[in-house]
Amino acid sequence: MTTPEISVLMSVQNGEAFLDQTARSLSAQTFSSVEFVTVDDASTDGTSRLLADWARRDPRVRIVRLERGASNGLAHALNVGLESCRGDLIARADGDDVYHPNRLTLQHRRMRSDPDLAALSCGFRRIDEHGCLMGNRPPLVGPEKISFTTLFQSSLLHPGAMIRAQALSEVGGYDIRYWTAQDSDLWARLVLKGKRLDNLPDLLVDYRIHRTSLMKKRGPEGVALSRSVPARMQADYLGGRPEGHDASAVVALYQGTHLLDRRTLRRGLAGAERIMKAAQTRETAEVLAYARTHFLQSLERQASWCPRRNQLMRFHLRRAISQWREPPAVT
Repeated sequence: MTTPEISVLMSVQNGEAFLDQTARSLSAQTFSSVEFVTVDDASTDGTSRLLADWARRDPRVRIVRLERGASNGLAHALNVGLESCRGDLIARADGDDVYHPNRLTLQHRRMRSDPDLAALSCGFRRIDEHGCLMGNRPPLVGPEKISFTTLFQSSLLHPGAMIRAQALSEVGGYDIRYWTAQDSDLWARLVLKGKRLDNLPDLLVDYRIHRTSLMKKRGPEGVALSRSVPARMQADYLGGRPEGHDASAVVALYQGTHLLDRRTLRRGLAGAERIMKAAQTRETAEVLAYARTHFLQSLERQASWCPRRNQLMRFHLRRAISQWREPPAVT
């Protein structure tokens, strides 16, 4: 077999419930110069049998088996798999998702046309364990916006990402300390190296949400580990961590997924204003407008969720919304 251009890298641990559907969607990819490097991370169910069946059907499949004593989390398994990847483009996949047949073709075309791009992901559809559609997730597009949003969250879907092997090597692969948020940590380290990241606007992955998803069971410790990434990025952006700066509150405000208490809202607003002030001389007008709009929309959601009886909180939210609607002063 000639050296493939793309190595699809996947790690599976006890994934027999969805693996066959994932394997069939990967084998059906329209891009031909590809290998499938799959790490069987000490599975104890029928995963090993399903992987062997896939390898018999598709000679491009290469299986790396980790025994129980050698298993040390997803980041470690992916690093082991990387050692067997021969392509100069690494396409991530997960064993419970389904991939559009043109995913690799479209991403390869963009990566070859933009040699400065280190990583490229895409939009996705959320599906449940039965494959029923839960909603579409169009992605954030534009390297400048994506670089800025690493201060608050990950904007690239990890199992939909294509990454240059050279860029991965330059940052030392995956950090095994991150048993969750290994993707956020990787994107952050690439951005700090000055690498460009982007998304295709196309919805190329059916991303499955189910009971055994890591995101469903990571707990407070996992949330704290995940939040450490934007905290690190904010400290770098601000030239150090200012006294009283609450990076987690800024993240909570930016993401706007639930009603914040007054203290978190106050600290989040203070941190957001601090970051936006620093951004005035560093970001493009498009990035600044995007960020202000995003924070404003989050505040408006907070106002819609705030109980009417909480008059003080509603007052603070109205004042904050009014301030964020005002265009920033020219400096």
